[in-house]
Amino acid sequence: MNTLTKNRGFTIFFATLVSSLALAVGIAIFDLTIRELNLSQTATQSQYAIFAADAGTECALYWDYKCPVSGGPAYCALANGSIFATSSTGVGVPVGSNLNCNQTDITGAGALWTTAGPPGPTANAATTSFTLSFAAQGKPYCAKITVEKWGNPSQTRIISRGYNTCTAGWPLIVERSLQLSY
Repeated sequence: MNTLTKNRGFTIFFATLVSSLALAVGIAIFDLTIRELNLSQTATQSQYAIFAADAGTECALYWDYKCPVSGGPAYCALANGSIFATSSTGVGVPVGSNLNCNQTDITGAGALWTTAGPPGPTANAATTSFTLSFAAQGKPYCAKITVEKWGNPSQTRIISRGYNTCTAGWPLIVERSLQLSY
């Protein structure tokens, strides 16, 4: 009987030890799963942002080269064959010219088309900015594009910042940026 009283609590201790170990492994797996899901979600949102930035650069490149010089408006000839202003006088397309990217008039009021003075120390320069909005899987995302032109011969820099959401105040905004110079 002496032997039985010594080993009496061993089964409860062993069961508690095994369940604590199983609980610790379960919590570690749960924590790892949550981290992997967060990382996956961030990668998805990053893709939306980079695709928006890429679409913005493609739109700016398209319209920079697509200006309808022959038979088109006189402003294209004045702007050296580009719709974007090349001087601080704002020579470029006027607002509301119906130039579309992704079914959005990039010169319309909704795109916030603006032309400002020189990006650099020269007077022969201008900066044009506009916004593109997109929708994927019911979620809006957008790109803010800046086109800077300066110098003679003209040099161009396109900076496109893509965002995973256009909703102001969204806590998890992801921004990706692309820059082209030529």
